[in-house]
Amino acid sequence: MAQPQQTTILGTAGSTVAWGHDSMVERCQQVPADCDILTIYGGINDFGRNQPLGHFGDKTVETFYGALEQLFMKSMSAHPDMVIYYISHVHIGTDFFPQKNSFGLLQLDYEEAICRMTQNFGIPHLSLYHNAGFNFFIPTLAEKYSYDTLHPNDLGHYKIARKIHNYINN
Repeated sequence: MAQPQQTTILGTAGSTVAWGHDSMVERCQQVPADCDILTIYGGINDFGRNQPLGHFGDKTVETFYGALEQLFMKSMSAHPDMVIYYISHVHIGTDFFPQKNSFGLLQLDYEEAICRMTQNFGIPHLSLYHNAGFNFFIPTLAEKYSYDTLHPNDLGHYKIARKIHNYINN
C-alpha cells in the first residue's frame, strides 16, 4: 500500500460516537473532502460514559445505534468513494470502567451493536474485542499491554497497530 499523502487526525480523548462528549457523529463533518480512507476507532467511551444503547433502527444521535446510523450515513453520503474501516476496542478490564455501565449493559452489548451496524452498511469491521489475540480483562495481559485495563501502553499500541495494519492491507 502506498504511503498517504496526508493524514488528518480527528480523534479526541474521551470522545463518544453518540452525542454528548465531543461526539464523532458531529466531528465527521470535518473529514476533508479529498479523504480516501477513513478509520473510525470508537464505541468504548459510549459504553463507559453511559450513552444509551438504543436499538437497531434508531435515527437519533442520543443513542449509540442511532449515532452509528448517522455517522455512517453522513460519512458515506459526503464521501461516496471513501473507504471506511471501523475498529472496536479490546475487551477491557474493570480498573477504569466498571464491568456493567449504569444501564446494566456490558462492553459486549456495544460491540454487538457495532457488528450489526457495520454489517448493515457493508463497512469492514476489525473487532479487537473478538480478534486482538489479547485482552485487558485478564490481569496478567492487562499488566503487560495496558496502563489501566482500558488504555493501551506502548506494547499494547504496537500490537494493536500491527493488527490494524495487517487488517487493512489484506
